[in-house]
Amino acid sequence: MIAAAAAVGLTSKGAEKSEPPTISIPTLEKILYVSDLSTYEAIYNGVAKVVNPNDPQKIDYYVSYDATVKAGIDFEEIDISVDDAEKIISLTLPDIKITEITVDIESMDYIFLNDEANTETISEEAYEHCIADVTHESNRESTICELAEQNAQNIVEALIRPFVSSLDSEYKLKID
Repeated sequence: MIAAAAAVGLTSKGAEKSEPPTISIPTLEKILYVSDLSTYEAIYNGVAKVVNPNDPQKIDYYVSYDATVKAGIDFEEIDISVDDAEKIISLTLPDIKITEITVDIESMDYIFLNDEANTETISEEAYEHCIADVTHESNRESTICELAEQNAQNIVEALIRPFVSSLDSEYKLKID
């Protein structure tokens, strides 16, 4: 949708002027800069272990949960360069990051080893432990970032290639 709006805007400007539109960094930035974009989403089923705050050797309870983990890039951090002589557009993507973690509080289920831990504030406490657990596990899982990076490259190419091809099909697109 953004690419179409940018391309239409450029076409109408080109129609008003006698010279055709050109491939430029500001034009490419308008197409790409959509801020954070989650390029991969994973469903995570986990179990968090909650230790006794007074005795870290004892476990108060376990809580199982379902979570959604999203990973992607900040499009504003894409580095764009255009080599008109070689007709190459180079895009360097930023590092993939976890963009959102959501724990389904309704999915939480408890196994208490210490019945005294079952208090009025158990859900709030357990939720924080679930967030910490899924964050830790997601950061250890390289597949999430690998798939998000591959999807980010595909999305960037899908946004840029039609625009570039319509203006000058001789340009090559290089995405790192």
